[in-house]
Amino acid sequence: MSHDRPRRLLISPRLVVLGALLVSYGWALVFPLRLSRPPSGLLAATYVVGLVLFGGALALVLRSAVSPEQSQRTRIALVGVLVIVTLGLWLPAYAWAVPGQEPWAWVAGFAIGACALAVPRAGVIVAVGLGAMAAGGAVLFGGSVLQNLGFAFGSAAVVWLTGLVLVWLLRLLWTAEAGREAEADLVLAQERLRMSRELHDVLGHRLGIIALKAELAADLAATDPARSAAESGEIREIAAATLAEARQAVHGETVADLATQIASAELVLGSAGIETAIDIDSPQVSASASRLLAGVVREAVTNILRHSDARKVSITFDGTGPCPTLVIVNDGVGRQKGGTATDGPPSGTGLAALAAQCATAGGRLVSGPASEGRFEVRVELPPSGTQRP
Repeated sequence: MSHDRPRRLLISPRLVVLGALLVSYGWALVFPLRLSRPPSGLLAATYVVGLVLFGGALALVLRSAVSPEQSQRTRIALVGVLVIVTLGLWLPAYAWAVPGQEPWAWVAGFAIGACALAVPRAGVIVAVGLGAMAAGGAVLFGGSVLQNLGFAFGSAAVVWLTGLVLVWLLRLLWTAEAGREAEADLVLAQERLRMSRELHDVLGHRLGIIALKAELAADLAATDPARSAAESGEIREIAAATLAEARQAVHGETVADLATQIASAELVLGSAGIETAIDIDSPQVSASASRLLAGVVREAVTNILRHSDARKVSITFDGTGPCPTLVIVNDGVGRQKGGTATDGPPSGTGLAALAAQCATAGGRLVSGPASEGRFEVRVELPPSGTQRP
């Protein structure tokens, strides 16, 4: 079984459809050979060469019909070559036709069907032109105009419809394959987004703390070696914990619940020398709400460490009321780092994305300056019975 599967995969659906088309259109060479009588061997050989050229041009046009990557200009050029070769067979086919037979009408019919399959609009023009030539041949060589047109347009309709079904099935298969590839790409993009978000949450504030403590340890190295060594030890501990959490994030093993994230925020803020007050009342919420609030805590703490010089932070959560509410307040608005504006919410996309997620869940997230130089992030969730996943 393992040896047969790769062989099946090597068979291209386009080659299968093209092979079926070539077999169906192969009758375009059989009819003129059977229904014509060249007067000499040399003329017969010349006639066969002309039919071979016709078959090659016909194959190229059919190939273009199952090649969506081929340009429209190339298809039209191939259609023109096929028409020229077909017209080149007009005089010998009518002159050497078996009495009562119309070999060139069959040739014209297969040419019309192939052209309509490759370029539908060009197929209409080719049908009009070759149909007129079939009628003219019937008049000049004493044949039946109705019979010539019937053979030409009848065979054209049959082979065109047959080819159209095959090409439609092929395009349906391509569409299904494109859908599967798009689904796989979407899953991959979602996984990359999850990983980037998790790494941002894990590394964002931890690396800021490590940088602050490294700067502090360097300043204390000459004046207070003991405290500098203690800060260096804390840097190693934070770095080891960050590395472990980063590995968990890569493997999708991070714990993104509210209680864990609040404990992590308290540790990180305390390590940065920020006084932290935690007031949690009945933190029992649904798993989806817990993950959402954990993301808000991560983003708010990251913004505090990156964009403010806060000295006090309070995190309160009231889950006893009809609408669970999480409030994070810091006093760093008046002392923003790097001159960051303080008259509105942060310009980053973190809180904005979380606000959209809260709105999707039926809740509300607002952030901005509060009284007495404070900055507040408030999340109000809908009652548990009305929360949307």
